[in-house]
Amino acid sequence: MRILSIIVLVFTLNACSDSIITSPDQIVFPETNVSYQQQVRPLLELTCAFSGCHDTETAVAGIDVTGYFQLTSRAGLIIPGRPDNSLLIQILEGKQGHLLTFQNRISDAQKRGVRQWVLEGAMNN
Repeated sequence: MRILSIIVLVFTLNACSDSIITSPDQIVFPETNVSYQQQVRPLLELTCAFSGCHDTETAVAGIDVTGYFQLTSRAGLIIPGRPDNSLLIQILEGKQGHLLTFQNRISDAQKRGVRQWVLEGAMNN
């Protein structure tokens, strides 16, 4: 019985380690039904929501992207259904200025994915 418990534990730990996202390259956006929890949040955490940028403590320009509420409560940052009017999309697509460059960490497919999420209503899904 003890050997069975150890085997189950090893498989459980291996399954968990495979799901940990450590690089933006690991985040793949679907063409539709984009998930905030599965794609948008991890992408923002790895590229924007860290010290000296847009985390809770620093919040450069008053923008905190550490969670759904913070992201959607800032007026104009996300306008559900209207990506062209959303400041986040304008910044991601290079239409609005940004002090630090993050473009080399976010792919065009990921930018399209965030745009699609906003177009689909920017839900906390």
